Amino acid sequence: MKLPIALTVLILLQAPVRPPQAGPLARAPLGAEPLAVLNAERAWTAADGLWLLLKRDNTSLEVRDAAVRAIGRAEDPQQVRPLMALTGVSASAQAAAIAQSLYGFDPAGDPDLLRVVDDWMRMAASQGRNEEERMMAAASIARPMAHIVYAVPEQVAHAESLLRGLVDFSADTSRYGGLYEGGIHALEALARVDRTLAHFDERTIALLKKCVERTPVNAQSPEVRMYAFMALASAGGADADVVRAALGDTQTGAWIVRRAAMAMLAGTGAGLDDDGQVSAITDGLSDEDAHVRYEAVRAWARRAAAGHGCQPLVDALKDADDSVALQAEDLLGSLCLDDEGITTRLEGLTTVPSTVGPWQRPTHAFAALAKRSPEKAAIFMGGFTTHPVWWVRMYAAFAAGGAKDAIRLNTLAYDENDNVREAALNHLRAVDADLAAPAIMAALERTDVQLVRTAAGMVQEWPGNRRYVRPLLDSLQRLTKQHSMTSRDGRLALLAAIEKHGAPDDYTELVPYLKDFDAKIADRAADVIAHLSGKMMKAEPIPSVHVPAQPFDDLRRCVSIDMSSGHPIVLEMRPGWAPIAAEQFLRLAIVDRYYNGLTFHRVVPNFVVQGGSPNANEYSGGNEFLRDEIAGSNVRGTVGLSTRGRNTGDAQFFINLVDNPRLDGNYTVFAVVQNMDAVDRLQEGDVMRTIEFRACR
Repeated sequence: MKLPIALTVLILLQAPVRPPQAGPLARAPLGAEPLAVLNAERAWTAADGLWLLLKRDNTSLEVRDAAVRAIGRAEDPQQVRPLMALTGVSASAQAAAIAQSLYGFDPAGDPDLLRVVDDWMRMAASQGRNEEERMMAAASIARPMAHIVYAVPEQVAHAESLLRGLVDFSADTSRYGGLYEGGIHALEALARVDRTLAHFDERTIALLKKCVERTPVNAQSPEVRMYAFMALASAGGADADVVRAALGDTQTGAWIVRRAAMAMLAGTGAGLDDDGQVSAITDGLSDEDAHVRYEAVRAWARRAAAGHGCQPLVDALKDADDSVALQAEDLLGSLCLDDEGITTRLEGLTTVPSTVGPWQRPTHAFAALAKRSPEKAAIFMGGFTTHPVWWVRMYAAFAAGGAKDAIRLNTLAYDENDNVREAALNHLRAVDADLAAPAIMAALERTDVQLVRTAAGMVQEWPGNRRYVRPLLDSLQRLTKQHSMTSRDGRLALLAAIEKHGAPDDYTELVPYLKDFDAKIADRAADVIAHLSGKMMKAEPIPSVHVPAQPFDDLRRCVSIDMSSGHPIVLEMRPGWAPIAAEQFLRLAIVDRYYNGLTFHRVVPNFVVQGGSPNANEYSGGNEFLRDEIAGSNVRGTVGLSTRGRNTGDAQFFINLVDNPRLDGNYTVFAVVQNMDAVDRLQEGDVMRTIEFRACR
């Protein structure tokens, strides 16, 4: 007998997940959401199935709130009106679900929807018998209210007015410190998310300026002052006085405020005149904190080098912090090119690195030297292009590109390491397109997704020629045999190139992909078949059956990553934000030992570090994608899943080096770092040796 779909879903939601080594589970792991909701999210249940959880009798508030948040994570605007009509759930969960349902929504598509959302938010924020209760109500929905892209300026003004009232009410009463901080954070989000519609009232600007200047009782936290400054920057209210106040903030921990101000100075000049900019940047170059010095180096390169020379950047080459010195080396590759003293200095720093230990400083110096003086770099080129460490050879490809050395680039384009190949291909094509063509076709024979994606994109740009179709189809078949969801980007690029070069008869080779394990590939194959042959065929993907294991009874765990740099990193899971991601990370790290020997392949100072890729690049990860679990904020020290679009998180993770609020609402955050000093020391290529459980402090 075939059960109705709704009943089948309900049975699945109630059933506990069975781990490979145990019998039925009586409850969700400690720290996770209720079992019924957890199982629904594990199964990628659509919103319709999640609503069943709210229709049960005697459902607890905990389950109802969790189900509502899960409905929001489906990011379906059609759910907004039903969500607003709900009763028996907390306003904070309801507002969060409404805001997340509107992620990516174009207000022009249904302006009336934003009107009723605006009305609902204002009504929810006004609940209470007195002013204190109403302010508490406003605080409970402040964050989601501020993350909505509204349709008209009046709607933004309504949100601004509510948040201004919250900040004004709580500014000078110490017991309202949490309300004040929440209001400031929300004003920053509103100014940033609705930048084109937000025109903050002078009263709001005045409150934010007072916060930066530490006037209110509750403005003593550097974090709240930083967000006030960023709100002013987005709203166009950061005048010269505010910038000077932020740059002069010397309270303990206030480097985060100075860094934000210096970053603005590097970007827009921050309203200071030329002399004021030079003076402020000069002070920043000697700041006690490396995060500020890094931004000051960037600011000098952009704002002062043309008129005042590059000596401060040369001085920064000696900085004790690797990130600051490396940034100075990189910038000097293209600045003050007439200064032979700088060329000589970089030449002195260029040595072929040892096969063990740090390689970054001499390698970056070499790449900069190659841009300034290909002749002087040529002396070192052989040692770098044949170096045993592939990271060094990859930078040699960058250097050869800067020196326009086609011969070296052609050699590196056939390197045994695919990241070296990819770096060389991009430069070789620019230097000698004819020489690059066979190397591009050879790259299609590899199985690294990033390399294949790059090569396929290059082939797609060539004039149409059917002789490319067979190699492209063979490459598509090789990647498909990996049966990995993370092959998607490479396979999509191959299908696009096949569409460009294929003939009508080639469609038959694509028919099997209509039943691919990845629905995105099946849909794209149907499109290409239609384009090539005019035949309309239906995509009928056959997704892999995924039965998640639950190897841990308690997800509230900490782990220590033993690093090759000698500075272990301690992570504390936060399953309350993202239980499935925390569970997967622990399984990969502790049970599968997946991360042992992998690297941090991406280091972007004052942004993120990223690791967990088997091939040490952006497009190589675990075999399965996870459903996004949007909840946690991307503040300094939080750990999130790297993605390439919605619901594409795999095994790769990133650590926020600073607060990155622009990432909020976009990434699953599942852990926090307990010792950020170790993360601040990370450099590209540092290896994760092992990961073990450790006691949480």
